[in-house]
Formats: sequence, C-alpha cells, structure tokens
Amino acid sequence: MTTKLSSRRRPARRLSETLKNFWLDIAIFVAFVIDWNLRLIGLTIHEWLGIALGALLLYHLLMHWNWIVAVGRRLISRLPALERIKALVDILFFVNMVLLIASGLWISEVAMRQIGITAEPGVLWRRLHTLSADWALWLLGLHLALNWRWITNAARRYLWQPLTRPFATRTIQPKESLQ
Repeated sequence: MTTKLSSRRRPARRLSETLKNFWLDIAIFVAFVIDWNLRLIGLTIHEWLGIALGALLLYHLLMHWNWIVAVGRRLISRLPALERIKALVDILFFVNMVLLIASGLWISEVAMRQIGITAEPGVLWRRLHTLSADWALWLLGLHLALNWRWITNAARRYLWQPLTRPFATRTIQPKESLQ
C-alpha cells in the first residue's frame, strides 16, 4: 500500500489593502516632507524626488479610484458634512498637486534636461510653483487632520500592535529558588 502525501499549498498571504495604503501614505508623506526642503537636498534630488512623488500620487489615486467614484456619486446627494469637507479638501489638494508637479516639470533645470526636454520658464511658472508648494503644505496638514482617526487606527494596528504583541503573549517565568 502506498501513501500519497498531500501536496496542498498554503494560500499565499496577501497584504491587506489597508496595509498597502498605510505604507503608501507614509512613503508619500516622507517623500513630500523631504522634497519640500530644497535647501536640504539640493535641486537635482528635489526634481527627481518630485517626479517620483508624482508617480506615487498617481498610484495612490489609482488605488483609490473606486472610492473616488463612489464619493463623487454621493457628493451631491447623501454624503455627511464631514465627508463633503474631506472630499473638497482632497479635490483642492489634487488640483494643487497637479499644479505643483506641472509647474515643477516646466521650471526643471536638471531632470527634464537630462531626458532631453528643455523649456524657457518665466517668473510666472516659478511663482506658481512656490505658491502651490506652500498651499500643498497647508492642504496636507488639513488632509492629515481630517483623516486623523484612520491614521491613528492604522498606526495602532500595523505599527503598535506588532511591536507590543510579543510582550503581551510572553509569560513571566518565576525565578527558581537558590538552595
């Protein structure tokens, strides 16, 4: 008689959408804070990091597209006041980031030239970039404040609980008496 071993594979563990979103948000936030300080990082890193930030933001929008469509449909009819405010801030933030990234590409002195695209930016484009960067900082703060509950819940679940779980499950062994 032969015994056949079961070759069942465990299903691969997938990251939850919330966890992916949490780490993507952290990456976007860190990239934004670093990129915002031009004097600290220099123009070359500022420009390339700005382009990467634009790609991360595009990915962020694609990840949330179903939510964007759902909120857009409910925006006029039956959305609670706080959700309407969040949606308005998110729309303003999106438009501002488009202006920030587009003006940044237009006034680029390093990145666009390295890929063979040159433009002659005027004072208006530089001023638009500076103003939209300042507004982005304010809108980011407002966006974070309006979504603080989600941020703290996700941080508790994905950062704090994994760090404290090993300690909570550990049992304290009594010391053996010395004799």
